[in-house]
Amino acid sequence: MSKIKLPARKTSKEINVGHALEKRASCRNFERKSITMQELANILWAGQGVISKSFNMRRTTPSAGATFPLEVLVAVRKKGVDGMEEGIYQYIPEEHSLHKLADRDITDDLVEACFNQDFIQNAGVNLMIACDYERTKDRYASRGDRYVWMEAGSATQNVALEAVELNLGTVVIGAFEDNKVSELFDLDKWHPLAVMPIGRPKDRNIYV
Repeated sequence: MSKIKLPARKTSKEINVGHALEKRASCRNFERKSITMQELANILWAGQGVISKSFNMRRTTPSAGATFPLEVLVAVRKKGVDGMEEGIYQYIPEEHSLHKLADRDITDDLVEACFNQDFIQNAGVNLMIACDYERTKDRYASRGDRYVWMEAGSATQNVALEAVELNLGTVVIGAFEDNKVSELFDLDKWHPLAVMPIGRPKDRNIYV
């Protein structure tokens, strides 16, 4: 499948962390509009981007022992991202790129797998935060599970705060059928942890 090199993250000096924390909100009401490739690049970088290649490929999210158990996949609906084909993509942090895994639009099936949470349909993309527990448990044994969950929490918060900066909406979804979601994203040995729809909020006052 094809690979897409993402644009470098564009930073803004208009919003600081305190403001983003104050304005963070769960959004379940999206306009059926696309997002841009730049916005998607910023979101993915916030969740798992590399910030130092000289120190263990250090990322935006802390990882116990730099074991990096998380994988971020992106389900793009038809016309969900400007200039990007529908399908399923895997984020490659080391390259800040997307590797296309499948051509299909799984949005309707994802709604069903998430117990018919219809608002998912209108988001431009849906992120799947998945993990390989063994990467961390090989080093930390049974405590590895909790370290993975801590890292996933950090990643989802980073994405939520970046959404504030971009005036986008998102929410962390944990209510889904694991087997169905795993099948949709073809996770194989990875385990689904959270779904995060990303889109343009219908309530434009959400971050005012």
